[in-house]
Amino acid sequence: MDVAFLNINYLLKAALVTLEMAVATVVLSFIVGSALGVAAALSGRLVRSVLTVYVYVVRGVPVLVLIFIAYFGLPRLGVDAPNYVAATIALVIYFAAFVADIVRGSILAVPKSTVEAGLAIGLRWRQVLMQIQLPLGMRLALPPLVTTASIAVKSTSYASIVGVWELTYASREVVERTLAAFEIFFTVMVIYFCICYPISLCATYLQRRYAAA
Repeated sequence: MDVAFLNINYLLKAALVTLEMAVATVVLSFIVGSALGVAAALSGRLVRSVLTVYVYVVRGVPVLVLIFIAYFGLPRLGVDAPNYVAATIALVIYFAAFVADIVRGSILAVPKSTVEAGLAIGLRWRQVLMQIQLPLGMRLALPPLVTTASIAVKSTSYASIVGVWELTYASREVVERTLAAFEIFFTVMVIYFCICYPISLCATYLQRRYAAA
């Protein structure tokens, strides 16, 4: 493992890039996906249909294909985006679809009787939405959303295919230079684990808490 120790600083610098991309992907996909999920749950038939098509099309396409489409497609649209940006856009589009479906399902899972009870005590529809339906729906959505965040972090490794220098790309560089594939990729595995394990613990905690509730 001496080779891994000698290259650990290089790998950790790449891990910071991975973490930056992961944070951007998670934050943006959660914002976009949550807005789309609320719209899909509460809007009219036309909006629901459009969003349903988006969700099923994106979820039916491998994330790597979306990264290639963004990487090669943006220049053809006249957008000169760095490969880092193109990969992040593709990841956001991909995971926003999952977040939207989770949020939509969680809102619709709130019992109609709860909504009707709010209206019966004199609350307006907007008040019922903001004080009852959305809080309860987001509470149900939290555990699967945290799990999705963990998957999004690991999916940033696909960005190395289009030349984004991050942890996976840096590990391949080190392996080509040292030929110590097992030691380097084992170290990379540990780094990914250290990034994702706290998220997994959070997901487990939320699942147990809300299951008990």
